[in-house]
Amino acid sequence: MRHIEYKDIDENVYKETLDNGLEVFIIQKSGYNKKFVTYTSKYGSIDNHFKVDGKEHRVPDGIAHFLEHKMFEKEDGDVFDLFAKGGANANAFTSYDRTSYLFSTTEDFYKNLTLLMDMVEKPYFTEETVAREIGIINEEIKMYQDNPGYRLYFDTIGQMYDELPVKIDIAGTLPSISEITKDHLYLCHDTFYHPSNMVLIMVGDFNVEEAMKFVKDHQDGRGKIKPLDVERILPDEKRNVVKPEHSLYLDVAETKVMLGFKNEKIDSDKERLTRDLAMMFGLDMVFGEQSDYYYQMLEDGIIDDSFNFAHNEEKDFAHILMTTQTDDPGKFTQTILDIIEDIKNKDIFEEDKLINQKREVLGDYLSSLNSPEYIANQYTKYHLDGYDLYQLPEIIEQITVEDIKKYIFDALNPEYMVECVLQPEDEKVSTDG
Repeated sequence: MRHIEYKDIDENVYKETLDNGLEVFIIQKSGYNKKFVTYTSKYGSIDNHFKVDGKEHRVPDGIAHFLEHKMFEKEDGDVFDLFAKGGANANAFTSYDRTSYLFSTTEDFYKNLTLLMDMVEKPYFTEETVAREIGIINEEIKMYQDNPGYRLYFDTIGQMYDELPVKIDIAGTLPSISEITKDHLYLCHDTFYHPSNMVLIMVGDFNVEEAMKFVKDHQDGRGKIKPLDVERILPDEKRNVVKPEHSLYLDVAETKVMLGFKNEKIDSDKERLTRDLAMMFGLDMVFGEQSDYYYQMLEDGIIDDSFNFAHNEEKDFAHILMTTQTDDPGKFTQTILDIIEDIKNKDIFEEDKLINQKREVLGDYLSSLNSPEYIANQYTKYHLDGYDLYQLPEIIEQITVEDIKKYIFDALNPEYMVECVLQPEDEKVSTDG
């Protein structure tokens, strides 16, 4: 077992890769009453095409999310009820590239840990339970389809990405869900819930040796598990967008617009994190609530307090999204384009601003380290992205004004921008008429 001590922030991590390939991290938080655990598979919604030991498979969209739902259902009942009886709060989520199961508790820790590991490691699927779940998830998908913000987001993503499955809802589609069988579920569980593709992270006040031994004994009890040769197959996505302009009409009272700027993916883990942080600082300098551009747009009525922006940096894709409610989407879009052109000729990326931003971000970061939930989830995210949550301050300190300029001018390229406008249905009727 390896011990990693971060003296500057008084954090201690214990790490071991077990014989079956499972990575286990114990993050010691002395004096904490609550314990928080995540058990995560490096398997998400974009993993719909892969090879296992040389054999190629394509599975229906939405299967990772479907599998997450089904893992809580066992032959003898719902595992949620068992967690509740054990004094634990349990949950799970699926993203584009991972599926995570988690619980927090202040009592019966090892009982709940066993329950979590058994639940994730021992699937139970029948044709009957799969058919029932198809109906449940179909209703979930229909509900999301009635959500205007959801529709605007996925219509925008769909105009940016041509091939990459990121354009498909994590839950799948009504047609794809109807194709899922128990054989699909067992295939994906056997492939992606293999211990060598999973990470177990425990945060709290532990007897570290005892906790690690408990996990080892549990994993040894699974017997010898054959290694797998798994190859994920993703399409070659170009930076060009599918369609620069798009409108949708729904039962809404106000018009809303979303702009998307598509970026190239970065293969280097460290450079990807550097760009992500640089973009966060840069976008805040230009469009944040303290910026002159923000106040001017607000004063001119181009945006309201619904305006927001975000940079999304993942291993397989990257983009910026901006959205606001507005009476004049064309004016909003043109104003953003004018600002992008304006910042090329003005020295708005200043060292003093960056220093203040770093102080604020580091302050929030250090405060968050008091939360076992934050640590477990973020440590998982950064680890799977190829980096270390506790080395984040080092990367933040290394970000320069030149980094910001390098990345933001490339990212905010109008050539790779899409505009998606959500409008009330009656406007379409009047336009058609």
